[in-house]
Amino acid sequence: MRVVSNTAISVDGRINTTEGGYIQLGSAYDHRLMSKLRSEADAILVGGGTFRNGPHPLIPADPTPSKTWWNVIATRTLDLPLLPAFVDEPRIRPLVLTHKQALPANFPVEVEAYDGPLAEPPVSWMLDCLHKRGITQLLVEAGGELLFQFLAADALDELYVTLCPLLIGGKTTPGLMGGLGFSQSEMRRLKLLSSNIIDDEIYLHYSVNRAAKTEKS
Repeated sequence: MRVVSNTAISVDGRINTTEGGYIQLGSAYDHRLMSKLRSEADAILVGGGTFRNGPHPLIPADPTPSKTWWNVIATRTLDLPLLPAFVDEPRIRPLVLTHKQALPANFPVEVEAYDGPLAEPPVSWMLDCLHKRGITQLLVEAGGELLFQFLAADALDELYVTLCPLLIGGKTTPGLMGGLGFSQSEMRRLKLLSSNIIDDEIYLHYSVNRAAKTEKS
């Protein structure tokens, strides 16, 4: 399975402001790129927090007729605003990945529950759930915590990063990567595949070297 991520960030690496909630950092051109990446994917995956900030169907702006997209939500709590506009959208197939302890009866969309010892379903289990549904192209639009889990599990192939001409700052504002962080010997090394400047935005496309950790200098 090919797994790519797409994130718009400020120059100081933030993905949201102090208010939280849904925000668009990128320009119209950035959103066209996002739409293109969605059109190429079989499934689009977000975390519970990202979905709560924007509980709408994740599809391209100009979707291909007759194609449907898996909309996958990874959440520990199932505290999700599943509105009719999402549940009843014919162009998506919702799937929620969660822990068995959070599973209620009569949940309105398809759920896969992890029955294991870990507090959070591991990325390897998530990918197995998607693989058995025939998904071969996965686009991750998650926040920094979940994106770090994919990177730490060596499950991320490529990153698209839009560097927006903004400064946000703040000690608690979320960034491109969260999680526990890596030590110097564990840092992941990227290879720049392309870069492009459009007006004041910089579009970066990286591949992830899964096999090699960054060597100490």
